[in-house]
Amino acid sequence: MAGDLGDRMSSFVKRAVSIGIAALCCGIVLAGPARAAAEAESAPTPEQIEEAQLFLVNNAIFTLFHEAGHMLISEFGLPVLGREEDAVDALSSILLLEADSEELDVALQDAADAWFLSDESKDSAITETDFLDTHGLDRQRAYQIVCMMTGADPEYFKQFADSIDFPQSRREECAVEYERTKASWFALLEPHYVGDGPASKMTVTYEPAGDETVEVFAGMLKEAQVLESIAESVGAKYKFNDGIKLTAKSCGVPNAFWDPNGREITYCYELAVQHIVLIDDYFKREKNAKK
Repeated sequence: MAGDLGDRMSSFVKRAVSIGIAALCCGIVLAGPARAAAEAESAPTPEQIEEAQLFLVNNAIFTLFHEAGHMLISEFGLPVLGREEDAVDALSSILLLEADSEELDVALQDAADAWFLSDESKDSAITETDFLDTHGLDRQRAYQIVCMMTGADPEYFKQFADSIDFPQSRREECAVEYERTKASWFALLEPHYVGDGPASKMTVTYEPAGDETVEVFAGMLKEAQVLESIAESVGAKYKFNDGIKLTAKSCGVPNAFWDPNGREITYCYELAVQHIVLIDDYFKREKNAKK
């Protein structure tokens, strides 16, 4: 997906301006050729628009919790046994699940779906480079999230697990894995828990996107206060030194990262566009399958 994202983003942005999710949900007025293009291609339904907006926001939240996991490890000097990216995927899932929020439970399901869709979107076969990456394969990451979900609450997430034929035997293993992983992480984090103390001060910044259509998606993230979700959850629970920055901006590539030297989490607007591309492609596949 990432390899040809530049070309796909360019074509998708044109589609979004004319008939896509951005145009419909934000009321962009169409005229002339744009109107003709809109009439030539069917628009997403109101339900799809709502689903896409939620999908975008929820995946931003999961991504930011993932980067917050890197931040916790870095700021507190926490030990990591094994690959850090895998450990942080588990930690971010645990933080979301233990928040005991239905909205965040849905966000986690959307994150798993995004990794499944990302895997399905790849045109080429797996290469040696994929195995050398610091992250697991997209499908592996999706199943690991599902493992955490079913391990935390097998009944609540039963319908989701059933929809992907997640084996019952694996669900039982995941229950043990989840409790063990949760206990390990919380034991490491306990000394840094704020308790009744003041929350850490974090600076939240949404930079202009610099592109009219990307700005639409950036606006959705700002309205949903995705950066604030980190400041008000992770930042309020643990004793960080003040000065951490949470920034959303255009980066030129779909990415998100924690910079330990600058003490900053950055979320790139291009990643939001990538998630919109994923779900837009899914909608089109679903439509074509019904023809």
